Amino acid sequence: MQIHCYNCHKPFHLSKEVIYAALDEIESENLSHYNVNCPHCRRTNRVSPKDLRRAAPDWKKPESES
Repeated sequence: MQIHCYNCHKPFHLSKEVIYAALDEIESENLSHYNVNCPHCRRTNRVSPKDLRRAAPDWKKPESES
């Protein structure tokens, strides 16, 4: 998944592992977005769950342990 930094406007890539981890975190902590730091300027960029799910259509919600 390609992200363009909101601050420096340089593109950077998120791997599938990062996307899956982000979706797991969003789901477990009930977050409205995921923060990703730009590797160039170190500023935080918000990524919506909708964009993350579009990049990982085969991701499944983690099953809650009871």
